[in-house]
Formats: sequence, C-alpha cells, structure tokens
Amino acid sequence: MRPTISPYITTDEKDKVFGPGPATLLRLVERTGSLLSAAKAMGMSYSKATHLVKHAEERLGVTLTMRSTGGEGGGGSVLTRECQDLLDRYELWSASVRETTDDLFGAAFAGTGKTPRLGCVVMASGLGTRFGGQKLLSDLGGRPVLERTLASIPRDLFDVIVVTGSSDVIGLCERLGVKCRINPGRLQSDSVRVGIEAAGKALGCMFAQGDQPLVRPESMRALAFEFARDPHRIVRLAFGDQAASPVIFPAWLFGSLASLVGDVGGLELLRRSPDLSGLVSLVQAQDASELEDIDTREDSCRLEQILSLREG
Repeated sequence: MRPTISPYITTDEKDKVFGPGPATLLRLVERTGSLLSAAKAMGMSYSKATHLVKHAEERLGVTLTMRSTGGEGGGGSVLTRECQDLLDRYELWSASVRETTDDLFGAAFAGTGKTPRLGCVVMASGLGTRFGGQKLLSDLGGRPVLERTLASIPRDLFDVIVVTGSSDVIGLCERLGVKCRINPGRLQSDSVRVGIEAAGKALGCMFAQGDQPLVRPESMRALAFEFARDPHRIVRLAFGDQAASPVIFPAWLFGSLASLVGDVGGLELLRRSPDLSGLVSLVQAQDASELEDIDTREDSCRLEQILSLREG
C-alpha cells in the first residue's frame, strides 16, 4: 500500500496549468527535438500535444517551445530557456512533494497493511541502585512495573524493543512475547544506540522509560497521531508546561542519537541544540501521574496509591 500523488500547478480558480503530462511531453521534446515525435512516444495525438503546450503558455505567460528549421531531419521544436527553468523548478518541487507525501503517509498509516510501524525503544538497562533492586520487576498493583509500561504501548502502531542487560527482564519479555535487545554497556547512550539500530528504517522512533508505568495507552496513541501530522518534528508527552518521556524522534535525527556518548539519552540532543526546541510538539497527558517514574521504593508506594485511585 503506497500513496499516489500527481502535483499540478493551477490557477486561483483551480484550472490546471501544468502537471506531470506536460512535463513529460516537454522532456520528450527536449530529447527527440520534435513535438510530433514526443506526442507519438506518449501515445498522444499531435493536436492534443499542441493544445497542452499552448494552454500552458497562455496561463503561464511564457513561450515554452520554438520551431527549429533546417538540418538533416528538417524542422522540429526546441525548448526555450524559460521552459527549461520551469521544468527544473517543477521537477524539484514534485520530488519534494512525493518525498514528503511518502513520509506523511508512512506516519499516518503506520502499522496498516504492509506499512511499517513506528519504532519504540523501551529503556530497561538501569541498575535500580536507589530502589535497592530490580525495580522493573517489582510489583505494582499485582503486575511487574515493566509489564504495566509495556501494556500501555499500542502494538498496532509501534514495533516494541526492550533494551536491557538483565536476564530477569529478558525472561519477563519472553513470557510477554516482547522482543529484546541486549545492551552491551550500562550507559543510556548505549541503550539508545542499540535501540536506533533495532529501529532500522522506521520513520520515527519513540523512546519510553521502562519505569514509567502509568502512561495511558490513549496518550501513546496521541503521540503517534501528533507525529503523523509532521514526521519531521519531535513529539513529547507533557502535562501543562512540564515535558517528559515518552519522546518520538524523527528518522533524520537517528544519526545524532546514535552518536551520543556517556550516560545521556535522547533528550541530551535538545540540551545541546536549543534550536531543536522549535521542532518539539507537546501532547498533553490526562494527569501528572503519567509523567511519574520510579526511582525509589517511596515512588513505588506513591504510584501504587495513584493506581488504586485510578482503577477505582
């Protein structure tokens, strides 16, 4: 399943002036030196070809072809300098439109048919030092923290990869049927690099924290749909003015993410490059608890109470 689009230049009254047909015809005139030969190559009558060229000339106010005389083949047609400029500009614009359309389509229809889903890297390599143990496997409302986080991610939109160095976390993911990648190091940048490699050619990749279990599936979907509006922007979950994870990064930033060094994640790019802040779109969570993560056992107790209230 792929998008099909034919870029046209029109008048303010929506009258077609120039598009794929005339552009192809004129390039064939350039190649063959003859409007008649170009028309035949397209399976088009000479009268129709003449009409297309004259119609475009009238609407654009420029001459597109000139008659040539003499030579072994007799008379023919050549493109004017104005026509060459028009074709170059039209083809540049058309290529940009098609490329942008492919990206927009891929983001909007992610996971539909054979259209690839967005990538999703769940960061799960922390040692849980402040927690005093493997916090991702600790109980929260009768389920492991990481299981709750994974349950919030719509699998129809995201291709989920858990990056971890824990054999116990790997065991949980195997039980849940979630793909895992081993993090060879312990730094955040190591997890990011492994995740970006796993994302492959996805149009975008969401980075989620394994210890952020109260994010709602509706918020995850809202992030994906906001990204689909413009798959060249960065999308973050927020509550009010407070922005946090998860974050969706577009593919054009994958190289920068993979080059991060040290115990830093993707948000380091925003700190290093303030200009990127203008490319960030915020999606509002339903409540502040969605942004909460677990660092200590006190955090776990607090989220347990919030979860109890939420589930009633």
